[in-house]
Amino acid sequence: MAAILEFVRSDSTVFDPEAVQVLASALDDAWARMEKAGSRLARPAYSRVMREVVAKRIVEMAQRGVRDQEKLASDAVRFISVNYVENYCANRIAEEVAL
Repeated sequence: MAAILEFVRSDSTVFDPEAVQVLASALDDAWARMEKAGSRLARPAYSRVMREVVAKRIVEMAQRGVRDQEKLASDAVRFISVNYVENYCANRIAEEVAL
């Protein structure tokens, strides 16, 4: 739970203890899904930065009113997939075409 608190405290939104627990569980769940999928973004070289991105996305969605752990975790994984994995693949293809 400490990981999510860093991002909750840095924001002006106040979450009650139950909501913070949901956010922390969503972060753990989303991260476990990424690790289980074998995502390169879950590797130690990327983990600190990517956990921050996942946590910030979860907090952002909670600020919009989402309080369901499953929805928060699924949204965070989808967000990473769309914004990081697809961009990475597109960049790799562009690099190969340029060669």
